[in-house]
Amino acid sequence: MNLALPHLFRIKKNHKIRRMKRITALIKVFSAVTILGVLGHIAFYLLNLHLISGEGDARFFPMLWNALRLDVAVAGYASFLPALVFMVSVWWKGIALVYLLRCYFGIIAIAMTLANMANIVLYGYWGFPLDATPLFYLLSSPSDAMASIGTGELIVSVILVFLISVLVYIAIDSWVHPRRTILGRHRHHERPRQHRTMKERLVQTACLLLLTALLIIPVRGGFSVATNNVGSVFFSSNYRLNHCAVNPVFSFMYSLLHDEDFSSRYRFMDDKEATAIFKSMVYTSMRTVSPADSVSQAVTLSPHFTSCLEAGMAGEEKGVNVVMVILEGFSKYIMSESGHVKGVTANLDALASQGVYFTNFYANSFRTDRALVSILSGYPAQPTTSLMKFPQKTNSLQGIARSMNSIGFATKYFYGGDADFTNMRAYLRATGFEDIVSEENFSRGVPRTKWGIDDNYVFDRAVKDLAAGNRRSNRFFVVQTSSSHEPYEVPVKRLEDKALNAFFFADQCLGDFIAQLKKKKIWDNTLLVIVPDHLGCYPNNPDNFQLYRYQIPLILSGGAITTPQRIPTIGAQQDIPATLLALLGQSHDDYRFSKDLLDDKAPHFAFFTVPDAVGMVTDDNQLIYDNGQQKTVLDAGKAKGKNLRKAQAYLQKLYDDIDMLGK
Repeated sequence: MNLALPHLFRIKKNHKIRRMKRITALIKVFSAVTILGVLGHIAFYLLNLHLISGEGDARFFPMLWNALRLDVAVAGYASFLPALVFMVSVWWKGIALVYLLRCYFGIIAIAMTLANMANIVLYGYWGFPLDATPLFYLLSSPSDAMASIGTGELIVSVILVFLISVLVYIAIDSWVHPRRTILGRHRHHERPRQHRTMKERLVQTACLLLLTALLIIPVRGGFSVATNNVGSVFFSSNYRLNHCAVNPVFSFMYSLLHDEDFSSRYRFMDDKEATAIFKSMVYTSMRTVSPADSVSQAVTLSPHFTSCLEAGMAGEEKGVNVVMVILEGFSKYIMSESGHVKGVTANLDALASQGVYFTNFYANSFRTDRALVSILSGYPAQPTTSLMKFPQKTNSLQGIARSMNSIGFATKYFYGGDADFTNMRAYLRATGFEDIVSEENFSRGVPRTKWGIDDNYVFDRAVKDLAAGNRRSNRFFVVQTSSSHEPYEVPVKRLEDKALNAFFFADQCLGDFIAQLKKKKIWDNTLLVIVPDHLGCYPNNPDNFQLYRYQIPLILSGGAITTPQRIPTIGAQQDIPATLLALLGQSHDDYRFSKDLLDDKAPHFAFFTVPDAVGMVTDDNQLIYDNGQQKTVLDAGKAKGKNLRKAQAYLQKLYDDIDMLGK
């Protein structure tokens, strides 16, 4: 009898353990996803420590502690399906449930691995945590989205993702063990466990329901009214340390789900106050080309160009060319006058000294798709999304091409890559470009790189089409370069630094283009507008919270410009349409956000955004505000803080305007 007591005790103990195994398994799933999040932060911290420590505060354990808030939120989301499966398994022990869980664990392993690796790799280029931006690029053109990565890097990355995903899957599956949890045995041939009573099933189901309901707490971030967002884990004055605390899976999903929520984003103040501030920042009254015009920095076009322009508008054979060159990744800091590097941009340097050079000019954002909308439509970039993602909205945008169409210009766009990348073709067509020349329009014999056709071939095609004439005498052509994009694969090697060598090549192509225009006697009838899309790789690891991140040149050149000038007026890419149209003597009233840089009556400032921050620069205040941290991260000038409410009101009214586009 005494010998039987321990045996009975073990039976009761094992019975209780079996009754709790599903609850234990659910807790293990939750814990496993949380641990994966923590490991991701550790890897991010170690691999980006040089960037984090460079900003001061680099506390490791406080970062991990604060990061847990989003880690457990992701774990909560990830645990809902296993909870449902475990509840079903209380009543039905099907092998299909085991396979379902294992597939799900595989998805978790791949998703967590991909998110953390992408976060670590992209952060060095972009300077903000992973969001839905890469998905937009990947869906619009997978080849272009991967073009920045070298072949060797891509192979290594795929292998690493595969190996790490397999290890993560094995770890989760071994710890949770869905077969034993659901079927109550290791293998099919093993003897099944004793059937549970109805009471036991009801108790287990009730416990699992309770645990599932409790998952809402970490998902929401507690019991307060405010729910989890990316900024919930920000705790330090070091923004890079805060970025380290962000769970990339949460950041990605949050960005994806909130992309179209324009009407409720960035509500800094009531609409009346925002409208009043915004009205003081927009100015659409047209400046005419006249010597009597009250302009602080007047730029007049050559008499020859002006007469040809008027002749072309009248339908006569002799017309003009307005050619815009959008340079991939260029900035002020690869030009010789910056003092950072020498001999990289000899042609751009010459154009700056011989033409009209706007010395205080800013990019609107950090990527090409955002820049194009700013440059060609005068529409400011957004912090966490790209307007090109929404064709129904870009269809309602005004564009330089359409404005030029309306005054008799033929319009054409030249790009050596995939014109469908980031919905570019849809945007260009919607805003008035009649013809688009892209990679598909070049013969198979033309050499190609990952980004498509090298710049020299694209410029050659533009020269050929300019020389060939058109059914209309006046022409507006845009040439977008790509050779200076990662991975910097160009057909020449003059500089040891791979990136600077690519910029050298692109600048050389620009110089050859100008030489061809002069040789073919096109130069005198040409107004050349040169602007980069954004700062690229130089300086390395650009800091999104410093002004140099956005400083780019804007240059007017060509035979139309006879008097070299350096103009210090502050402006940004969104101001190009109004400035160009006014220079041609045309109205720019359709461009609400664009200002004529040559009109001293207009309020001159630079507005720019980057995930998730907004900046505004005026003569007396240079300010950047981090929306995630809800704090000013840069404030300089004699009137510190002056631009904060202006930047916030401007961003708020921008999102009001976006919300109404296409409605």
